[in-house]
Amino acid sequence: MRVSAKSSPVQNIAQKKEGIVLDILSPHGKKGADFETAIEATGYGKFHYLLLITVIPVLWCPSFDTGNMSMILPTAECELKLTLFHKGILNSIIYAGMICSAFLWGYVADVQGRRKLLIYGFLADAICNILCGIAQDFWTLVFLKFSSGFIQSGPYAVTMSYCAEFHVTRNRSKVMMLLGLYGSMGIIMNAVLAWMIIPRDWSLVLFDQSFVLSSWRIYLMMCGVPTLVGVACLYFFPESPKFLMSRGHNDKALRILRKIYVMNTGNTPESYPITSLENELARGISADDESTTDIPKINFREGLSQMKPLFQFPLLVPLLLVVSLQFCVMLAGATFRLWMPQIFALLDKFSGENYNYSNGAPGFCEILDFSTAVTANNTVAAAESIVETECKNIVVDDRVYLNSIIMSCTVAVGFVFVGALLKFIGNKKLLLICLIISLVSILTMIWASERFIILFLSCLYVGILTTLINVVIGVAVEVFPTTLRTMAVSLTMMLGRVGSLLGNLLFPVLLTYGCIYPIIELSGFIAFAMLLTLVLPKPPGNLK
Repeated sequence: MRVSAKSSPVQNIAQKKEGIVLDILSPHGKKGADFETAIEATGYGKFHYLLLITVIPVLWCPSFDTGNMSMILPTAECELKLTLFHKGILNSIIYAGMICSAFLWGYVADVQGRRKLLIYGFLADAICNILCGIAQDFWTLVFLKFSSGFIQSGPYAVTMSYCAEFHVTRNRSKVMMLLGLYGSMGIIMNAVLAWMIIPRDWSLVLFDQSFVLSSWRIYLMMCGVPTLVGVACLYFFPESPKFLMSRGHNDKALRILRKIYVMNTGNTPESYPITSLENELARGISADDESTTDIPKINFREGLSQMKPLFQFPLLVPLLLVVSLQFCVMLAGATFRLWMPQIFALLDKFSGENYNYSNGAPGFCEILDFSTAVTANNTVAAAESIVETECKNIVVDDRVYLNSIIMSCTVAVGFVFVGALLKFIGNKKLLLICLIISLVSILTMIWASERFIILFLSCLYVGILTTLINVVIGVAVEVFPTTLRTMAVSLTMMLGRVGSLLGNLLFPVLLTYGCIYPIIELSGFIAFAMLLTLVLPKPPGNLK
């Protein structure tokens, strides 16, 4: 069947190639099954269970990548001669890599396929983590962490699509919730791995001290192991049949669907009820296109044209509000979360020696200011020393990482708790309540002197703000129409990562002037986020 050439490239339903017109009929003249029907016919069983288990270690990858630098800061400062600002660079550089590749990987996944990007992307990220452990100087480590951030944001997002495309529509929301829970588990596992390895007094010195392998370097290398395990398992999984159908490879897609059916049901491949698949390629390509190699170009052009309404009224104002809100939330939350191991270490160093107790017991900020000054003086002295002094492996107390484990568990609990609350109150009310609690928590912390109180307030603050990242995404989903949601969410997360980047660079600069200044900075962004929440628009009643 022929279609008018006036149709748009993505809406046309036939393609002319070498004089042959492709249509949506099967070779036998019968209409083929669409993807939803075909995946429904495979059932639900062993294949899906194995897939959801296999992706666990690779979904820990973002938590390991964004959090492992924060774990090594207290113990690596002598070997790498780290100032506070250097530590800020290490914490933030991963986000710079993510920002630079924000729009690249979706396009690559649509061209090269899900499976290939998953395997090669996660493999490259695992290698970056292992090389981070081998790196012997600060700037090499910075480059490798930037590369890791550039790489991992793509495979992580594609993992979500890959898993979703093996499930029927009604199960996808449940699968996404489960995958999100895996991600929060990664935050806990990162802290557990740090607790198991970094406090140990391990050190291997080779080649006349030109190569040092201390406990924190071993930890960085081990951060790549779960990803390698996940990649090895993913190798045995097939390409997404949904992607293959979209590229016109229906025979391959049908073979994969039959294998899934056999694994799930135990029946023979011949008993799979679907014998042919709908030609999605014919539905999606213009009759005037010369070859399927133009599909990526068409998709890219269509993507750019679909972005335009976001930057025009009436959607421009909601977009600015949502991305600014995510910027504030991630700046305030990610900054404090990534600096907590260093803060716990500074609090642990405080012994009270040479401190003037005439004004009573010191509060959080007074302890932090005192410990920061001592640490900064020691670092500067070591950096400026004419005589090269040997750096001993700094052993950080287990309590520092136990506190991080507790905080990570709080984040995981926060996801479950907030998810339950969303059923009773809307995104806007929940945002406002949580932001108020966060603001009160961080301001109260200034005068807290008991370690338990400081830990409790830190957990409350970090747990709430980390959870709110998903709530803001929920706001974006509510506010924007279906055709623009994916792009709106991508822009929201990109600006959020910009906030994390800037926050981690600003925090150490302000900390050198005193603890109160970064607290005021974070409080200010939370207060601004509260104002943005108050003016968020209501979801349109006719949104589709």
